[in-house]
Amino acid sequence: MTRTALGAIALLAFAQTATAAPTWTAIAFGTTPQNAPQIVAAADTLMNSPAGKGFPGRLLLQAHVADGNNPATHSFIPIYKTHGEREAFVQKLQADPAWDAFMAVMTKHSQPVSTVLNQTLKSWGEVVDTDHVWMGHAFTVRDPAAFVAAADAFMASPTGKKFPGQVHLSGVVAGGLSPVTHTISVGYASEAEMGAWNATAQASADWATYIAASRAAADYLGGSLARDIKWWGPATLAELTGN
Repeated sequence: MTRTALGAIALLAFAQTATAAPTWTAIAFGTTPQNAPQIVAAADTLMNSPAGKGFPGRLLLQAHVADGNNPATHSFIPIYKTHGEREAFVQKLQADPAWDAFMAVMTKHSQPVSTVLNQTLKSWGEVVDTDHVWMGHAFTVRDPAAFVAAADAFMASPTGKKFPGQVHLSGVVAGGLSPVTHTISVGYASEAEMGAWNATAQASADWATYIAASRAAADYLGGSLARDIKWWGPATLAELTGN
């Protein structure tokens, strides 16, 4: 059996222990600066419709700031408490005329790029809704338990206790056509806060210890930077993650 297959089995076992864990989808698309306002307006209309007002979670619209050769410019990130909650809402929404109207605007003003379903496995830091700058780090994880233990140890270290933002570890459930098995999403209040934290962390022995332990359990595949430009829904991130 290959290491990739073993890693997938370990991820499945880990995910099964995370009952009622948040599920979220990264729905990436490309558009132009001229067409982006039409998409925001269409999302406003959808979320203010009777069907949209039944949305139980939190929906983020993010602009991609830096993500290499990815053709996507934006992503919708709907977050739900469970897979069942997601399934029930999506079925109701897609049966409503408001969805057809929204998709007509998306078809006219954007191009779909990818859709990836994820499940949040663990979170650290202060989970607040005022963090709108997000670094996404992608990994192929060979040893999920050791990978989590490395993050736990760092966040409990003297340096980790100074971390100003929030961290969410997610496993790819479906739609991942690359070697990515897990992502770490790190939220900050600003890019300035992110830069100051990176300088502090990377100068510490605690960070060097974490990197060595993380690299022993996973291959790092790269990072991307995005910023929330609008959000909808009644749920807070703390409610969704149980923090």
